[in-house]
Amino acid sequence: MISIACIVGGVAGLLAHAGGSNVPNAILTGGGAFAGTMALQLGIGHFAGPRQ
Repeated sequence: MISIACIVGGVAGLLAHAGGSNVPNAILTGGGAFAGTMALQLGIGHFAGPRQ
């Protein structure tokens, strides 16, 4: 889970920087993408997990 979120966050930061954002804004963009991806994956894992 964390590896996918790291890739998504890194790519989002690189794309933001390549699009003209300054470095601090690109870092915040990557962090937001990382957090969103982690939240989505944790939600999927929680609801797709085994029922008790």
